[in-house]
Amino acid sequence: MSRVSLAWLYAITKYGYPPPMDKVFKVVDDAAQLGFKAIELEVVGEKNLREFEEFKKRLKDYIDGKGLIVINVAAIFRELLSPDESVRENALEWFRRTCDLAAYFNSPMVQIDTFTPPIEFIDVKPYSTAIVFGEKYRVRIPSGFSWRGFWKMLIDVVKRCSLIAKDYGLLLSIEPRIGETISNSDAMLRLLDEVGEDNLGAVLDTGHLHAAKELIPLSIEKLGEKILYVHISDNDGRDNYHWAPGKGTIDWEAVFEGLKRHNFKGYIAIDVGGQDIRDRLDEEVIEAKKFIEEMGKKYHLC
Repeated sequence: MSRVSLAWLYAITKYGYPPPMDKVFKVVDDAAQLGFKAIELEVVGEKNLREFEEFKKRLKDYIDGKGLIVINVAAIFRELLSPDESVRENALEWFRRTCDLAAYFNSPMVQIDTFTPPIEFIDVKPYSTAIVFGEKYRVRIPSGFSWRGFWKMLIDVVKRCSLIAKDYGLLLSIEPRIGETISNSDAMLRLLDEVGEDNLGAVLDTGHLHAAKELIPLSIEKLGEKILYVHISDNDGRDNYHWAPGKGTIDWEAVFEGLKRHNFKGYIAIDVGGQDIRDRLDEEVIEAKKFIEEMGKKYHLC
């Protein structure tokens, strides 16, 4: 299967969150040595955005020189969902600049997160300082919080991001993730319906959906042609670990049957990582890549 990419979780696991810019070049080296032809990039915050802008020519030349392409650029700006309108406007400009970067790298797609609503987390907050799986969360709903008001703001922001991406000829993807506002396929469907832009779609992340107790073949049926991209990992169905396929309890035959049923022709990313497998990361990635390529051939997802 030719459309297999390396997800950015590899970079985060190996080099930190976000990785320093010198390590971004190392990720490119690693991807090429592991046999990939396509990678993701991820921009986290305005400081990291400025670093990518500063090094964009050198990085693009380096990526091209390794025979790689960029197929997704994630724009991770928590400020997009700030209750402060001026902060949101700044973040929307950062998103526009990230779309400009994505176009520069010839990526067909950008991605945003939906983060957590402005509620109080006691002790641990999802994805606040690192990508950590299997966490337990305790929350309190603050007085004055309005779910309907927050949802309305989310729809407005995602619609504006969709339109900005469209101006650059880009698709916009969102990944339902454990602990975030959009955490399952039904929430994703509601978001797609209410935003109503044709360039907006979903990242089917098997690790997060399985840990959310979703039946992934049914998730595929729900999202159908709106699946723009797939992130592949496995876990035990309880915690959102990101192991190589076969290490957990996902029914992979049913997943690939579903993708074939909907004629999926996009990229499948190896989204394997996390501190629990850091010491054997490359081994797990190689194993996952081999598995996905074999399944891709079996189900003619080429």
